[in-house]
Amino acid sequence: MRQLDHSQTNEPASNQQTGKQPAYVNEQHALLAAIVNSSDDAIISSDLSGNILSWNHAAEILFGYTATAIYQRPFASLFPAGQLPDHLSLIKLMQQGASIGHFETMRRCQDGTELPVALTISAMRDEGGNIIGLSLIARDFSVGYRMAARLTQSERYFRQVVDAAPNAMVMIDRHGLIEMVNSQTESIFGYTRTELLGKPLEILIPSRFQRHHPSQRTGYFANPISRVMGRGRELYGLRKDGTEFPVEIGLNPIETADGIKVLSAIVDITERKRQEERFRLVVEAAPNAMVMIDSQGKIEMVNAQTETIFGYEREELLGQPMEVLIPERFRHHHPGLRSHFFTQPSSRSMGTGRDLFGLRKDGTEFPVEIGLNPIETADGLKVLSAIVDISERKRLEERFRLVVEAAPNAMVMIDGRGIIEMVNAQTEHLFAYPRDELLGQPMEMLIPARFRSQHPDLRVHYFTSPSTRAMGSGRDLFGLRKDGSEFQIEIGLNPIHTADGLKVLSAIVDISERKRFTDELSRRNQELNNFAYVASHDLKSPLRGVDQLATWLTEDLAGKIDDETNEHLRLMRIRIKRMERLLDDLLLYFRAGQLGGSVEHIDFAELVRDVFELCCPDQSFRLELQGEFPRCHTHKVPLELVFRNLMSNAIKHHDTKKGCIVVRSMPNEQWLEFSVSDDGPGIPAEHTERVFAMFQTLRPRDEVEGSGMGLAIIKKTIESLGGSIRLSANQPRGTVFSFTWPRNMAEAL
Repeated sequence: MRQLDHSQTNEPASNQQTGKQPAYVNEQHALLAAIVNSSDDAIISSDLSGNILSWNHAAEILFGYTATAIYQRPFASLFPAGQLPDHLSLIKLMQQGASIGHFETMRRCQDGTELPVALTISAMRDEGGNIIGLSLIARDFSVGYRMAARLTQSERYFRQVVDAAPNAMVMIDRHGLIEMVNSQTESIFGYTRTELLGKPLEILIPSRFQRHHPSQRTGYFANPISRVMGRGRELYGLRKDGTEFPVEIGLNPIETADGIKVLSAIVDITERKRQEERFRLVVEAAPNAMVMIDSQGKIEMVNAQTETIFGYEREELLGQPMEVLIPERFRHHHPGLRSHFFTQPSSRSMGTGRDLFGLRKDGTEFPVEIGLNPIETADGLKVLSAIVDISERKRLEERFRLVVEAAPNAMVMIDGRGIIEMVNAQTEHLFAYPRDELLGQPMEMLIPARFRSQHPDLRVHYFTSPSTRAMGSGRDLFGLRKDGSEFQIEIGLNPIHTADGLKVLSAIVDISERKRFTDELSRRNQELNNFAYVASHDLKSPLRGVDQLATWLTEDLAGKIDDETNEHLRLMRIRIKRMERLLDDLLLYFRAGQLGGSVEHIDFAELVRDVFELCCPDQSFRLELQGEFPRCHTHKVPLELVFRNLMSNAIKHHDTKKGCIVVRSMPNEQWLEFSVSDDGPGIPAEHTERVFAMFQTLRPRDEVEGSGMGLAIIKKTIESLGGSIRLSANQPRGTVFSFTWPRNMAEAL
């Protein structure tokens, strides 16, 4: 409490008590009572119990109670709890010789409002010097010690508004002494109102800032305007317990009868600072460069990645215009673009569809992508830019472009709308368009009109389930040149994931020449098949005639010719039969790739047993099955042909009349693999490849019947279905033929 150097001692004046007129001892006392009642100060007296004895007219005005209503009530009820010591403590202080001078505190009025008051407390003594009560003189401090009778309703309302403010409110005079505080000030700074009133404002300021404050205050009083204090500087408040906290302060000059005062609105921004620190840490930890600017384009915040990417130290950027990071040729457009963004702020990419570049401290440029994010702050709207250096991506895109450009086929890349974004030189050559006539155009311009209506739906379907595959498998596809001519094509589709979303890169091959060659080859194959059929049919007819003549000669000349002639006739008939069989096998070979027939669900083990019984009806050979034989769909006719030839060869070329044939099944995820092995003499290693050639036999045909076409036929049959066959030795003797077969023919088809 600020002690004034004067103290007063007043004898109480009698006032109306319990409705009776006071009884004055003498004229002197009567005169004194008249003076008390006419005083502008509220004068109150109490007994040793702290109960009010007298109450003048000024006290009625100041506190709102009549003398009758307040009589014998404790004077402590006129003040909020904690504002004054209790009356016994006051009396004890007086007895010890202490002086309770002029100080400022809060009063509680009859309507419940609490307002400042200047108070003087003194002891009332009898003639012997003994304390018989207390005397209180009160002045309305809220209006600068003016008479309580002159307190206006507007001034009372002002104080009520200040006290109800959500922020701390502190009013000081020209000397920096605190004249008013509100309850929020007590809450924030930890002081009671009594501890602050009359004290210098520096009590609320950390010591390191106190020496500058008087000159700053003097400067403000010289030019008092409503403004924010310390703009651009960090401000701190000091609590009673010595802790500091960040604040924002608004200064407002107040004209009063006692001169200009300054009302300060003080906001504790500790929580905001915590939030700002969290925000700063998030920005600092971002993997991209982050730059925050104000509406004037001044840089207010950058992170470590900004320093790394642009080559500046942080201190070199803060406070600088954003244009320092932009190449010279783009700077003149930037302020207009920035102003437009601040009028319509939204989170979006900057410069969509344009190439953007950043400028390093060393003057080098690099390609960037920028995301803009508006940030609402206490200082207004800011923009936080996320800047990504896309130099490496651009290098990869350039490599990709070079690869596409060097491709031997036409390459066309489209977006999800079917718009052409990239073509190569082969596309220009194939479709006869220059590049600039294709870029930005719909893909349908390269498709004949009769197919265009179907293409958008096909494209949408592909984008929903993208995969690398051929387009339109099983269908004839056509391209359309600039001159309107069509040509047959094959197209490979490849999904490409880019920063701008999914694209599709199409590899387009002109197959016109291949189709002509294929058609010609097909025609010639058909002619060859026709020739083989005609040859076998037309040649077999005269052969049968020769065989019939040989039979007649044998029958007609029976007993008339010698044995040598008979042998010659026999050999002639045998060779005629061999020629017929050769013609049959030749026709079978040409038809080997067409032996599919219908697909049936078969038991492979059962089929092998049936074929073996046909090849060896006398059971002189033994069959052994090894492995797990499947049951699935396949072409039965060609499979029987393969097993029949392999098992017949094993029996036919065996060097004994008895033996064993082993058929092993070795299925895997993609193929069925089988092997047919025997315990015969085997085939020499030098003949491993020769055995699959046409008309090849390893023994004279007069010793072993055969055309030499069997293995050639089964090799062509297996390969026509996508399989393969090989021969290997079976130790210590015999041969092993291994072949692969499609796992499930129904799925393969």
